[in-house]
Amino acid sequence: MSVGNKAKHAAKDAKGKIKEAAGKAAGNERMQAEGQADQDEARAEHAADKAKDTAKNVGQGVKGKAKEVAGAVTDDDGMEAKGKVEQLSARAKQHLNK
Repeated sequence: MSVGNKAKHAAKDAKGKIKEAAGKAAGNERMQAEGQADQDEARAEHAADKAKDTAKNVGQGVKGKAKEVAGAVTDDDGMEAKGKVEQLSARAKQHLNK
């Protein structure tokens, strides 16, 4: 997930919190509910982006494992090493996705 998306989700969440607080202070239930909805939407978008990134990272890890195995079977040390690097890269990206 890009930094831009994270910032966008955080901004939408903050906007929702402000709207909810303003609605609560003014006694406006509709505004308060809209603020809560904005926050829920921001959390849902964030979760969807994380899921998309997780799937992408898993795919990269599988591709790396396939290269590693193919390199081992064909005795191609370069391909085997590239596969291991792809797997490590996928794990690192997944770790950062938390």
